[in-house]
Amino acid sequence: MLDALIKVHNQMPDYTLTIELTERANTKMIMDVELLRSAMYATSNGLKLSLDDVGTGVNQFEMLKPILPFVSELKFALQNFKAELKQAYNKLYFWQQLANFQGKKFVLEGIETEEDLVVAQQLAVGYGQGFYYDRPQQFY
Repeated sequence: MLDALIKVHNQMPDYTLTIELTERANTKMIMDVELLRSAMYATSNGLKLSLDDVGTGVNQFEMLKPILPFVSELKFALQNFKAELKQAYNKLYFWQQLANFQGKKFVLEGIETEEDLVVAQQLAVGYGQGFYYDRPQQFY
């Protein structure tokens, strides 16, 4: 699959192809070495990597630390923390500062209300997405 994505990337030199790595519940466990090897291979061939839902589930700092040097974007899902806002703000701040320190793009996902937008503005988040702006659109 990576080779196919690299081939597409090479055929479109005016565009950047970003692969979003997401966690999902299934029975297949991906070994850290396999993930690291794939991240190194993808980025050495010009692809960008984005980590989705950092700070949620198993996507915690210790687990992600080995691949962080190869990642260009961190995405934090505010909507995953609606029941525990204080914890959300602490984690949000941690991941935002980590992204800033490492020169990575930081995206705040789950901006659904005016209050969420205020939080994003107070923290000077540069990129946001969520239902506050619009619902996903079908384009075909």
